[in-house]
Amino acid sequence: MIENLEYIKKYGTGKFLEREVAKWRCSACGGIICCHNGLCFDCGLDKLRQKKHKYCWEE
Repeated sequence: MIENLEYIKKYGTGKFLEREVAKWRCSACGGIICCHNGLCFDCGLDKLRQKKHKYCWEE
């Protein structure tokens, strides 16, 4: 969190948001990856539905 704030202070919110979009973009389909479980909201829905703990990265 502190690193994010330092980055925003140095480069501004626009650059920070560009970086975050690239960071959380799914390499398979271009959708958005959830930061809470690491699954894509587009191509990872089936896997998400099968998970016991939806908020965890790994079971």
